[in-house]
Amino acid sequence: MNATGPASPDVFVSYAREDRPLAEQLAQALSASGLQVWWDRDLAAGSEFTAVIEAQLLGAAVVMVLWSADSVRSTFVRDESSRAAKTGKLLPVRIEDVELPLGFGQLHTLDLLDWDGDASDEAFQNLLFEVRRRRAPDLALERPRLSRKWPRRSTLMTAAALALVLGGTATWYVRDQRQGEVVVQAEKQRRIDFDKSEADRHFRAGLDQQYASVPQLETALNEYLSAVELRPAHARARYYLGHVYAQTGKPLDALTSFKLALAATEAPLDRSQRADAEKRVLTLAVVEGEATPITRLAATPAPAPAKPDAGAGAGISAATSAAPRPAAPQAPKQPPRIDPPEARVAQLTQAVEGLFDNDKERRINATTSLVVDPLALSDAVPLAVKKALQVLKDGPAGLDASASSGVVNTLVLLQSALPGTLQVNRATIERLLDAAQPLGDYTAKQAGKVRDLLKQALVRHPVAYIQIANPAQRPIAEALALKLRSFGYEAPAIEQVDARAPEATQVRVQGKSDRSYARWVAKVVGEAVGAPPASSALRNASPKTDTYEIWFGRSLCAPGGLLVAGCKGA
Repeated sequence: MNATGPASPDVFVSYAREDRPLAEQLAQALSASGLQVWWDRDLAAGSEFTAVIEAQLLGAAVVMVLWSADSVRSTFVRDESSRAAKTGKLLPVRIEDVELPLGFGQLHTLDLLDWDGDASDEAFQNLLFEVRRRRAPDLALERPRLSRKWPRRSTLMTAAALALVLGGTATWYVRDQRQGEVVVQAEKQRRIDFDKSEADRHFRAGLDQQYASVPQLETALNEYLSAVELRPAHARARYYLGHVYAQTGKPLDALTSFKLALAATEAPLDRSQRADAEKRVLTLAVVEGEATPITRLAATPAPAPAKPDAGAGAGISAATSAAPRPAAPQAPKQPPRIDPPEARVAQLTQAVEGLFDNDKERRINATTSLVVDPLALSDAVPLAVKKALQVLKDGPAGLDASASSGVVNTLVLLQSALPGTLQVNRATIERLLDAAQPLGDYTAKQAGKVRDLLKQALVRHPVAYIQIANPAQRPIAEALALKLRSFGYEAPAIEQVDARAPEATQVRVQGKSDRSYARWVAKVVGEAVGAPPASSALRNASPKTDTYEIWFGRSLCAPGGLLVAGCKGA
């Protein structure tokens, strides 16, 4: 049963950790019968456990899966069973009376439901025969013919009861029961200690992958998941799992992980980690009372020639209202953008430096902070790409760990950006992807994901929804929609919302939509309505493309309210 032995095993035993005592007992009985058995007891500390398990599973003649209430829920047992079934090596064995997972119920399954380790038991002998038959199918083996007997466990219980009645051996029985309880408790503690040791090993392996000069996020994710399966209350595994979820675009999973990390009692977070987890929960949490994002059909109606309307202004200027609309739209222009203020750029530059920090913990925190913050992501992207190009200016040779990690972190940041942000920064992003290609297979894989997103960005146009409060606002809204379409926006049909409109005009930005676009949209809306609109973020929204909501205020074009050129009847 040596995991490092040179010979391929006859039997590979797959089981849930809760069934470890029975798995060990079965492995010993099979070994005593002359079979070479492998199970994961002898995995060497620090070994590449997944590679060892896979090699032993593929090399084994028979893969024996022990089905129980716990193993049917185990992703590892299911995965090992599926692999064994594909190679024709699967030998399913029920150790508890359970319904097998979907896809395995139709297979012939042996039962070992009442086995207590007796090698002469008929069920075990039938199992042994089946293993030998599969190991050497060309040999003529005779199935064992054993007289059926009462299950050993039932026989012992009956004998013990009879001895109590006839021999008055109550004292012996009580002492034996106590000794049995001691053994059970010792085995339980041994299993707990083993699980903790294994969980810590997976956790350290996850850190090694996440802290690497080229972070391997997918591998780290699997290691942390293994750790929390063995030790659900492992706070630090939950904490770092939250970071991986956030950086790989799973915000709800990240939120759950950070909450569980704060509540967990084992391997507790230090003060800095706890403060960071609390910050992540606040950032990722659903904002109570936030307006529901608009998701109307985004197809842009074809503009039709309009007759001059003496009472209707264009909304951008009064002169525009009388001009007929073009019969067909011109080719869309690149949507204009407005850069963030210098103070904001300085703040974000400092945040971007954290992606390349020499301290591993600060690199992880900085990456997560920018990925999950919809107010910062789009404005941080050009700064991060610029920084990554700077560290790569002399080529990949000689890059230190912080620089290599920073490049990968920048690629992770780009994978979280929406099409508008990618399109605005397309030229420098493509330069970065070319420069990062020689950094290794994993970095090239991340760069490939960004390239795919760049291709999709070519056909993903920003969307602007316009809501008006009263009919008099429609001419302004129509002129504004026409202007937005001329710059590449999709502007669906205008909706009159009446009392649902806010008092004053607003621009609402959905999720991670590009903020440089949003500033320009706010500017042209202000020009149309004669006053700068209020801007707000819909943090709960997760649009597929950059999306902006324009809500005309109730006072605009209303009697006694704000009357501007373009209001109908003004």
